Amino acid sequence: MSQLTPDLHANYAENAKKYEEELTLKGWFRNIYQTIVSVSKGMFITFRYVWAEKAVTIEYPEVREVLPENSRSRLFNDAENCISCLQCATACPVDCIYITATRRDKEAEKIKTKDGTPIRLDLKQYTIDTALCMYCGLCTTVCPTQCLTHTTDYEFASYTVDNMKYDYLADDVRAWRDRIVKD
Repeated sequence: MSQLTPDLHANYAENAKKYEEELTLKGWFRNIYQTIVSVSKGMFITFRYVWAEKAVTIEYPEVREVLPENSRSRLFNDAENCISCLQCATACPVDCIYITATRRDKEAEKIKTKDGTPIRLDLKQYTIDTALCMYCGLCTTVCPTQCLTHTTDYEFASYTVDNMKYDYLADDVRAWRDRIVKD
């Protein structure tokens, strides 16, 4: 037997002897006294904390916490600057990013992102399933145009899992750009 492991059988035998002893009137009052002292110490600590500490809760949704700038909440893809490189979908460990793109025609107008990167593919689908997303941030670090970012928007609860898929090419999601993207 290891020196670090106590002999459990010996401990059990000692405890069994204590409980097998006959309870006397003096022992009964000693047990009551020890119980009152123990409960009083616990209640003293509890009440001291309740009355001495300030409240931790906030009156949500009237009062909202300000999140740090580097917090990882809802993902947003600025589809206007996405070059459809698929690096975010490749880096995602849970495969929650769905991208479909087609090659642009050679005769089509040449377009570039805000940082000057040429867009060679037409983005047809860009969907993120936030029910699967674990908000690790790997997709945002590999994005060469930095169009995929974590926002501080944390209020996107939904009653159904189907409503947690966001199509970033839809008009209602593109409307988030004015609120979220900081040029």
